[in-house]
Amino acid sequence: MPGRDVAAKRYAEAVLALARAHDTLDRWQADLETLRALLTEPTVAAYLQSTTIDEARKFAILDQALPEMQPLARNFARLLVRKRRTALAGQIADAFRDAVNVLRGIVIAQVTTAQPLTDPTRAAVQRAVTALTGARTVRLQEQVNRDLIGGLVLRIGDHIIDGSVRTRLAALKRNIAGQMA
Repeated sequence: MPGRDVAAKRYAEAVLALARAHDTLDRWQADLETLRALLTEPTVAAYLQSTTIDEARKFAILDQALPEMQPLARNFARLLVRKRRTALAGQIADAFRDAVNVLRGIVIAQVTTAQPLTDPTRAAVQRAVTALTGARTVRLQEQVNRDLIGGLVLRIGDHIIDGSVRTRLAALKRNIAGQMA
């Protein structure tokens, strides 16, 4: 994700090292998503970020809200509270998920088309993304945007391949305008 906070990425890398050492990647992923949900809830976020509430009370709230969370993950939540980094929870969860996907050879590709993909087109896009990335598994996130007119826009991480008719028409218009000037 563009603009991902460097600190969030570092936290995610540290958590990834712990998860790999304990063979708990899936558990950590679930715990980070739970943490994201809790720490982005406005009332909880305001409470945990308050400077007038002591740390022990904040930790008690975390323990009460996260009883099923593994102890290392709960300690990580406490660290985020202590370091006043709770606002990074979503970015940390995203960075962790992305790193796990890389480890597992999974590529997430966002495909935007003017019409819903047909099964043969979906399969062709998956084959093309596999060939481009060398991924073992390709997961498509499909969106429809009728403004594209036709073609597709493919986003893989920070890379965008724009093969939409709208973009081609805009380029043709610029080219014609440049020739007439």
